[in-house]
Amino acid sequence: MTEPGPEQREARRRRDRAIGLVIISVTFAIALGVSWWARRASRPELSKLPAPPTTAGIIGFPKAVDPVKSLPAARKITERSILRGITAEGVSSDGTVDVASKSGRIRYVFQSSPGAGPQPKRPPGTLPSRPYCGKQTVHLRAKGLYDDPDVPGYPCSPQHYDELPEPRCGMKDVWQHAIAKGAPKDHHARIEYYRAHAGPAWRFDLPGTPYRFSLYGDCGRELEGAEATTIFP
Repeated sequence: MTEPGPEQREARRRRDRAIGLVIISVTFAIALGVSWWARRASRPELSKLPAPPTTAGIIGFPKAVDPVKSLPAARKITERSILRGITAEGVSSDGTVDVASKSGRIRYVFQSSPGAGPQPKRPPGTLPSRPYCGKQTVHLRAKGLYDDPDVPGYPCSPQHYDELPEPRCGMKDVWQHAIAKGAPKDHHARIEYYRAHAGPAWRFDLPGTPYRFSLYGDCGRELEGAEATTIFP
């Protein structure tokens, strides 16, 4: 077999150098790409600015708003997916709220699972010191649905609590229980959907009267004592 000549050896060296440079360049580009991706991946999701009020999806707006049926519209306002509570004031005996009135208002509270959703700002490439669940409140008033600024640094509860499920009954059903107990129909109530020790629950309060009670989430029974206590603030 004939040995390669000087020119052939030099051509091979040039080719090998070129191949080596290509390999180094590709490896460097891949390393840069991975570094860029990791930097972006380590950046927390940040809260968006509150959007203008909207009336889209509100059932019965503005004189006879159904707080439960309007919940899907409230969910669209926030990036938080876990429902923590609904509070309605000025609730008529038909279960609706006149949000155009001075006393009529509805509030929805949402969170995220630990570490999900918008998080507090932190230096690029660093991990959070602890998981945050955040918190955001959505209001329903005369101008429609609107959100408070998101609170990304709101801590998670030391204990894990399941999110509130979709309500199994409505505020009209809660009112019917109050009427059966003798509550006057011409008053306006404050009704909450919240998590109690017993599970999902409703709290009814008719200001200026003795009619106050809590019901289990299906409106089937009254809760007594500690089982009616709120476990999520």
